[in-house]
Amino acid sequence: MTFFKNSGITFLSITGLLVITLILSLNLNTFYWADDYAVLNEVHDLGIYQRCIHGYFTWDGRYLTPAAFLQGAFLKLLPVEMITLFWNCCFLLSGVLLFYIIKEETNDKSGTLNKTYLPLLITVIFWLGSYAHIGQTIYWATGGVYSFNLLLGAIWLLLFYKVPKTNRPVFKIVFLIFTVFIGLTTQNLTIGFIALLLLTVVTDFLKNEKRNINYNVLLLLIIIGGTLFLSLAPGNFLRVEEINNSAFRNSTLWMLIRNSAFTLATYFLYSFILIILSVLAAFVYVFQSGNKISATIKSHIFIPKTKERFLAFIATYKYLIVAFSTILPFITMPEVVSSRTAIYFMFFIVIFIFRFIHQLTVVQLNTKENRISSVLSYTLFFAAFGFIVYNFQKGSALKIEIAKRELLLKNSKNKVVSIKKIEENLKSYCYDFRDFRSNDDWAVEAQEIYFGCTQIVVEE
Repeated sequence: MTFFKNSGITFLSITGLLVITLILSLNLNTFYWADDYAVLNEVHDLGIYQRCIHGYFTWDGRYLTPAAFLQGAFLKLLPVEMITLFWNCCFLLSGVLLFYIIKEETNDKSGTLNKTYLPLLITVIFWLGSYAHIGQTIYWATGGVYSFNLLLGAIWLLLFYKVPKTNRPVFKIVFLIFTVFIGLTTQNLTIGFIALLLLTVVTDFLKNEKRNINYNVLLLLIIIGGTLFLSLAPGNFLRVEEINNSAFRNSTLWMLIRNSAFTLATYFLYSFILIILSVLAAFVYVFQSGNKISATIKSHIFIPKTKERFLAFIATYKYLIVAFSTILPFITMPEVVSSRTAIYFMFFIVIFIFRFIHQLTVVQLNTKENRISSVLSYTLFFAAFGFIVYNFQKGSALKIEIAKRELLLKNSKNKVVSIKKIEENLKSYCYDFRDFRSNDDWAVEAQEIYFGCTQIVVEE
């Protein structure tokens, strides 16, 4: 029986590795579009570092971050396929780290030898469930910074579990330095960590763990400082005036509540498939531990009335609260809510789902139910396989059309050139594309500068 069990795990692991390889192969069809040309022009005119400084004062505080620096350097030095491959690796590594974060959060002390496929499964379902935004956060040269920041956040979160357990001061000092960089990622990620640290400090206080409180308060102050540095950038105020001039001036409590509800509903809509996939994968995670789900859900949905119940409430719903907190940067400017900004919300929601379902496991699993976990795993892997094949075919066709247009523009230097719009139905989940909307579109000017055309005329 042990041989067949080990063989089954091996085959699942091989299947998972194959799916991961195919996910990486999707980078072959990536191309420059929209903001890519604007960034290329900025780097050409200002240089990598000066572009970051200029952007901080004229458009967005996130220009002056490690991610923005990498973004400019990559677009200047690497082909688009290599850039998106790096972003893809960042996202997939975040998925692998997600498994180890879940292990820490669920206090799973068992070894991973009989669970070697689980990191791959969780990575794949996280990628597949993120279908709404991967075209903008992985397979887009400019937007991939979201995946880079996600990886930094995942590393920080895993270390957040590990570092307090060590007695070596050097590790804690290095973690403090790393936290400075985390504060310089993006606001809807840092606000999530601020919420997490606040909940942790409250827990430490109620448990009278004074040593942890001091260290966690220091982490909290560092991330708050980084968030303020990003948020108070002069460019942010100029951006607000351009996008929504009344965002702050006419804010009311009702407007903030309405915008919060809109953002939260939008994020849940983007996350719907991921939530379903996470529930299925959480069942596999539980089954692989030799347990099954019992009907004790009522004991985990409660209103805390004592200190002990309040601590239990925080432990259970911590990551749901953290996920909700990531909407805060958008409650005054719902215009900038998009699928790609939901990436951190979705990451935290997955942790919550696994934690919640794992708490329900008290009954031993039998052999028949153990087979169900294998069937579920293969089903999820093959669903991803079908999604990959579909997107690769669509992406190949779209890249051919993009290549034709780029060749035409390259051959039209110092000329007036007419181009046709690319059909919308060539787009897919992995290969998003924003074509010119009119001759007055800012993207037209960006490509005129990049290709050196006198004028690009968009045929209606």
